[in-house]
Amino acid sequence: MATIDQLEAAGFDLTTASGEQIAVLQSLSDEELQVLVSIKARMEDAADVEAHAYASGGWCW
Repeated sequence: MATIDQLEAAGFDLTTASGEQIAVLQSLSDEELQVLVSIKARMEDAADVEAHAYASGGWCW
């Protein structure tokens, strides 16, 4: 469950993630986890990028 805790600490809202999505997230390697966190940070830093909640369930960014 450390992966889920780490993602939530990084600002990911996983309340709408399905059980299958949570299972995939829990199976991430440390490197994969860091890639997700890095992508999220870069997306948030980009002034002209908006979240696509309808496509990702809203939990990715």
